[in-house]
Amino acid sequence: MVGIFTLIFGLSIIFFDIKSGYRLSVLYLIPSIFVAVGLFAIFNESILRWLNKIMTKEIFEKNTKFIFFILPLSIFSIIGFLMMFFAFKLNWDVDLLGWSTISIFAFFPLIMIYGLVFGFSIPEKRQRLIEESQEKRREKLFSNDKGITIEMPLFDKNCFISWPSIEAIIYYNYVVRSDFTEYYEGYKLYLNSIPVYTKYEKQWWLNKLFPKDAQHKIIDINNETEHFSEIPKIVEKYLKSKVTIDFTDPMKGTLTSSKIYKNKNSTTTIEKWKPSKKESEQIVFDKFNRSLEEIKKNYR
Repeated sequence: MVGIFTLIFGLSIIFFDIKSGYRLSVLYLIPSIFVAVGLFAIFNESILRWLNKIMTKEIFEKNTKFIFFILPLSIFSIIGFLMMFFAFKLNWDVDLLGWSTISIFAFFPLIMIYGLVFGFSIPEKRQRLIEESQEKRREKLFSNDKGITIEMPLFDKNCFISWPSIEAIIYYNYVVRSDFTEYYEGYKLYLNSIPVYTKYEKQWWLNKLFPKDAQHKIIDINNETEHFSEIPKIVEKYLKSKVTIDFTDPMKGTLTSSKIYKNKNSTTTIEKWKPSKKESEQIVFDKFNRSLEEIKKNYR
């Protein structure tokens, strides 16, 4: 439905431009893109089936960046340069807005391709400032005999979870593979009451605009949280529960190749691994000795 609407919208603009007698090709470029997107949305299943016939899954995985990013950007850039060429060659009456549009289509994709292939360099000072800013916004975890406190600087508030409110803790560790490989690790705390949120006195205007706190009884603590690695010790200390977790690295699922390089004084082994598709979840703590399915069922 969206594809049909996009196609009709693009064709309507083109028809209007033709009827109005516009000759500036820039005016036809954007609606033409709408038409192309609409056609792709309508026939995407057929296109994908055709691609699957001529290209194996392995080729797709190895050339994902080229197929879905570099190739489309290259096409846009070629269109831009062709328009620029014809504008000069045929002396088109192009105004400033038109030249700006053509230049964006010609040069912006090239900049993006350069970034995808070679990466963008950031000055060391700027990189240090970015890292310091990220560190300031990083969530921090603290604990005492009353409960767990999670400092959330990004949202200008603290989240307090009392020990009696924690009914179960599940550790998760898995990899998601799509266009990129993403690694997820953390703990989910299943509570019997909503955590207590305490806001900072000085708040960012956007946090003031959305002051309402989340009303979830499942709290996710990911591995980017400071003191994340101390959670097993904290659970053993305050919840009096023995913690045994298998910290298997999901990035090392299947060994695909291994090469040994020997020098005079050293030996280096380079291994290539295929990430595991298995999603690992382990119960760290549960008041009622339930299974994973039973815990999740009670919180749906």
